[in-house]
Formats: sequence, C-alpha cells, structure tokens
Amino acid sequence: NPAERLTEQLTDTIAAFELGLTRELQGEGERALAQFERAARLRPGFFAAHFAAGMYKFKHLDWRGASDCFRAAHAIDPAQVEALVNLGLALAEQKEFPEAHAAIARARALRPHDGATRGALGRILRKEGRTREALEHLSAAAAAQPADSESALALAQAYAQLKDWDQAQGAFARALNLDPSHLATLRAYGQFCVSRGDFARAATFFSDAWKLAPQDIALPMYLAQVELLRQAWDKAWPAYSHREPRRQFEAVCTAAGGRYRLPALAELAGREVTVIAEQGLGDTLFFLRFVPALKAAGARLTFMGDSRLHPLLSRTALFESFVAPSPVEVGRSIPLLAGDLPALEARHNSYPPSLCIAPRSERLAAWQRRLEDSGPRPWIGVTWRAGTPSEVLAHGLYKSVPIEALFAALSGLGGTVVTLQRDIAQGELAAASDALGRAVHDFSSMNDDLEDALALLAALDRHIGVSNTNMHLAAAAGAVADVLVPFPPEWRWGLEGDSRWFAGFRVYRQAVDGDWAQALAKLARAR
Repeated sequence: NPAERLTEQLTDTIAAFELGLTRELQGEGERALAQFERAARLRPGFFAAHFAAGMYKFKHLDWRGASDCFRAAHAIDPAQVEALVNLGLALAEQKEFPEAHAAIARARALRPHDGATRGALGRILRKEGRTREALEHLSAAAAAQPADSESALALAQAYAQLKDWDQAQGAFARALNLDPSHLATLRAYGQFCVSRGDFARAATFFSDAWKLAPQDIALPMYLAQVELLRQAWDKAWPAYSHREPRRQFEAVCTAAGGRYRLPALAELAGREVTVIAEQGLGDTLFFLRFVPALKAAGARLTFMGDSRLHPLLSRTALFESFVAPSPVEVGRSIPLLAGDLPALEARHNSYPPSLCIAPRSERLAAWQRRLEDSGPRPWIGVTWRAGTPSEVLAHGLYKSVPIEALFAALSGLGGTVVTLQRDIAQGELAAASDALGRAVHDFSSMNDDLEDALALLAALDRHIGVSNTNMHLAAAAGAVADVLVPFPPEWRWGLEGDSRWFAGFRVYRQAVDGDWAQALAKLARAR
C-alpha cells in the first residue's frame, strides 16, 4: 500500500545517506558522493543529502555541481544559512559575482553577526579583485572563528594577493595547523611556496594534497613541475606520468583491448616502436632528444604526430616512417608517448642534446635576403610572450616580459630588430618600436611554417625571448639564444645559472619579487 511504499522509500533514503556518511569517514569520497546523490534522488526534498553532495563537490573544486546542489538545498530550506554561504562561494569561483553577493546578502540578513557569513563576503570580494576591501572582513572572520581553517586560509590568500609575505606565511601555517589534511589549504600553501621559491616544501604539500584527491588532474602536474625543477627525477617522472594526455591515451588503449606500459630499453631491440607526440610542438621537439637512445637499443622507429614536423625529422635519419595522428592499433608496434621518453633513461643525470636538424638552404638564403633588406647586422629576433595562462589551464606555464622594458633594454645593441612573436596584439608592435627608438620589423609570419622558422632562427645573429617552440627549433638548428625566464622558472631552465639542457644558451632570470630590471640590465650589457 502507499504507506508501506513511503516507509520503504524513507528507509532506503536514510540508509543511502548514512552509508554515504560512513564512506566519507572511511575516506571513500566518490562512493560517498554516489550515496548522497542516490538519497537525493530517492527523496528530492531531503536537504541533508543535497547539502552533503554539494560539500563534497565544493571540496573537490566542482563549482558548477556544488552550486546546483546548494541551490537545491536552499530551495528545500530557505532558512539554512550554510547552504546560502556555500552557494555564494561556489558562484564566486565561477565569476558569477552578482549572484554570489545576493546569496551572501540573504545569509547575512538571516544571521547578521555570524563570522562565517562575513568571511564568505570577504572571500567573494577577494575573488572579485577587491582584496583591500576584503581584508577587513576576512580578518574579522578569522578573529571570530580562531579554530576555523577555512577562515585562516582565506586570510592567508588575501595577504598573499597583497604581497604581504610574512602575514601570508603565518596565516597559511595557522590554517594548516588547524587542519593538516585540508585539500584547499595544501594546494594553496604549495602554490604560495612556489611563488616564494620554496620548492621543497611545495613538493611536500602537493604530494599530500594529491594523496587526498588522487583523481585531481592539476595536482600531479604541480608536483611534477617542482620535482623536475629540483631534478628529483625519481619523484618527478612518476608524477608526470599522470598528465592528462597520457591518461587519455591509456583509456584509448584499454578501450582497444590493450594496455599502455613503458618498456625497458633492452626490450626494444629489433622491435617496431611508434613514438607518439601527445603535446605541443616545442615539448615534442624537446622530448625527441631521447630518441637516439631508442635507436641505439635497436628499435625500428615510426613517428606519429603533427605532419609539420615530418620533413624536419626526416633529416635526422632516426625514423623509418612517419604517420599522422590516428587511433592506436594494439599489438602492431610498441606505442611510446614522447613525454615518457625521459623515464626510459636509466641514467637520470644525463642531459642529451637537442636533435640536429639543418635548415633547407633555399629557405635560409631567402630569409637572409629579407634580413639584409630590413637593415644592417646584427640581426636580432625577439619574442616576449608564450604559453598558457593559469586561468585557462590550472598548471599552465605562461611566460611574458613587459614590452616597453624589454625593448628599452635592447635599444643600445644596434643592428636590426625583428619580432618573431606569434599573435601580436594591437598596439604591441608600435609600443616595441617606441621603446626601442627605431622600427621593429614584423617577421611573425615565420611561425606559419616550421621550415621558415628553422631557417630564420639559423640566419639571425641573436635570438632573444621567452621559452617557446622557437627555442627548441634554434637548438635543433645549432643556434643559441638569450632566454628570458620568468619566476618561477620552467623546469628545463633550472633554478640558477644556464641550462644543462641547452648548451650555449644564456639565461636571464626574473627576480622572485617579479622584477625584471636586473635581468634586462644584464641582457643589455651582453654581447
């Protein structure tokens, strides 16, 4: 009868919810979430199930999922302040600031003197870029809730954003002391340590965070970047193996009935090996420096990747064939992702040089003529921006140097300056010319063809810029460069001095505080 069915449904709902709580206590987060969501489906009006699911998604940075859960919980019980507070915070993470402020305003109306609601307002203001305004609210919230790690963390992040390093350090330490297993604190504290150059502590925090969230995509990359920078190869390459392109490739192999694994070099003698480029052109060129070890081991090599690389790589005599990216054929040959090549090298203290790829003579001559038409020697090529901003990719490596400061530093070098910058923004060329005191010639079309890029880089007398594909092409062409390395540095350029991966390249480093003055002054003096 209906009453019995209702009783059975309620029993199943409560059982699912309580099982979710048990799973959560046992550290089985995903299974806990599944039970919370099951309880919410069985009984859509069950506030606690929606709220618990929202808290799990919030903790694991699923902002859209969290806000949906908190909206559902608020609709069930509009008087519950906690649902409104967390809804506001999740909306702020999605940059939906008017809605976030509206949620917090409703929460403060219900509980005007609550430290948590004031702290939430401060966190939203900080996310909005109103950090000075936020600091008053965050400080008051932390004082009102001295045992709350979230309040201490939010205050730490505000101090860090304002570059008040000592206050930030103290607040991060307090937050971690209050809850040593708080995922967001470990992640943020690790990022703070990176920003201050404390890479060893950053590695510890990222490692601890990754243990708490093993499915997180960004954390193993954060860990890999700092361990690679520290040359802790035995820790770095296992973390790097969790990069998203490899995860995707492993899934494809499994779906095709196979399994992707790294072979030992000794297994490759007489075997067909397909080296698969799963990353950008620059990274692929860098990792291919490990291919001669495969050839020496007796492997017969095929390159699968961007067809623009095929004619260049054919001149290395390392590969027997070239194919465009295509689905994996399990069993046909041994697949090997290019990003995994360093992990096969038994001697982690070796630094193999770049592949040697000579430019085509007719392209070289054509670019030399264009340089001659542009002005007198020395011919200097410059780039100032590369990479992926962190707001696009959490672990992205973005590199940039202020245009005016860079070209002002080059003004005394003489000769002819050309820009190799891809995707020049409106006004940038004019700004560069004004700072240089003479015309900067636009040679950015060289980026449209790798053969052109290789030839121009070989023709230049001097190449100055941030690390990008052109640096790898220059190394392949036998040229050198002046590399402008932002802080924190990309791992291939190391922590100090010049890079062991790029012989002859000179490195100029941004200071920890973000200042380029000393590096650019040194660049201006170099000849």
